[in-house]
Amino acid sequence: MRLHDYQERASRWLDGKPSAILAVEMGLGKTATVLHYIATTNPATCLIVAPKRVAETVWQQEAAKWGLGDVAERMIVVKGTKAQRAKALADTSRPYKIIGRDNMADVKDWRCDLLVLDELTSFKTISSQRSKAVASITAAQKIGLTGTFLANGAIDIFGQCQAVGLSRRLGRNYFAWRAENFKDIMQGSGYQFSIWHPVRPLDDILRPVKPCIFTLTAADYLTLPPVTEVEHNVTLTAEEREAYDGIDAFLAGTIGDEVVSVSDKAKFAKLQTACCGFVYQGDGEERRAVGFDTRSKADEVVEFCRQAQAEGEQVLLFYAFIEERDYLIERLKALHVETTDVKAADALDKWAKGEAGVLLAHPASAGHGLNLQGGGRLVVWSSVTYNYEYFAQANARLARQGQTLPVEIHYFTASNTCEQRVRRALSRKAAEQGLFAQLTKK
Repeated sequence: MRLHDYQERASRWLDGKPSAILAVEMGLGKTATVLHYIATTNPATCLIVAPKRVAETVWQQEAAKWGLGDVAERMIVVKGTKAQRAKALADTSRPYKIIGRDNMADVKDWRCDLLVLDELTSFKTISSQRSKAVASITAAQKIGLTGTFLANGAIDIFGQCQAVGLSRRLGRNYFAWRAENFKDIMQGSGYQFSIWHPVRPLDDILRPVKPCIFTLTAADYLTLPPVTEVEHNVTLTAEEREAYDGIDAFLAGTIGDEVVSVSDKAKFAKLQTACCGFVYQGDGEERRAVGFDTRSKADEVVEFCRQAQAEGEQVLLFYAFIEERDYLIERLKALHVETTDVKAADALDKWAKGEAGVLLAHPASAGHGLNLQGGGRLVVWSSVTYNYEYFAQANARLARQGQTLPVEIHYFTASNTCEQRVRRALSRKAAEQGLFAQLTKK
């Protein structure tokens, strides 16, 4: 198979750049572009770091699919026990190593000709162990791949640039760069977390590294069927609303002159479970779910899926919590609706054949590396994730190259709750991502 013209242009652009970022939207073939670049430049050694599922099931298989047999034969997936991983790393007959990002400690202080970081946003936090490990790697060329460069906003720029060796262009260090370009809008609020908003235009913040970023957007290069987003605003019952408001007040209140709150992320998770009709009690092995007599939002999701299957449609259904998933499966099965877990060995085959019914997936585990455009057109969010990277990647499982049907993405949110605030936040992040693409377009 041959690359598209825009992929060939991206591959040529990489040549001769010691540090480069391919900020290419989902579905435009970042993997194929880099594989052909490897085949063309023929580095002696290569290290590819990717999410576990992608590392084990995508890169080597894609090389073979594109007819790059020599590249595929030189590849080895570093997985298994510590001894098995060490053996794979020591195998000189296959110098192209592919490793999951959770095993970065195995390649600390590694040396290679080419380093490829798939899903570059994994390295946006400079203090994480994986970021420290990747910073220790010496490579003649470092390439980062991402479809969501600004997943959490412009504050993500430094960590990703540091991962591919570009941080010196941004200034002395992360904290000096942050102080120059951002302000913490939560400072003085009493809350124990920060939200960093830029004080300079995004174009100014990006200017030092723009020559090293190559951007492609699907709208510029692909003709895709339309994508329609449908909001389903669900009114909670009196019982659910009382529980939600009680939890909201308990988790964030004022005692005297002091604001008392759990972390923003923990608060959102607790309130979102209440929107789903239950609350977790206890921790660890003692944790259990306490359900309400009614679960308005989950029941509306179930009814939507039932109607879809009755009309011959498959549904890709995203959930956030185990209790939520179990309830959805229980109710769907009671209505004789076929359900399939995306982690099942035959899940993708069933989806492609139209036999999966409702394919349940968590966005953290199904957002990368799955091509599902051939089996359906309906995406349903039972609970919307706060993570923009997971959100964008998950929606791109159906709205991507090869899709022939108009895609519908349905969001079920509880009215007047944190869920609707999150939907607005995701829309703002999408707009910022679009601005970044325009500013860095070559």
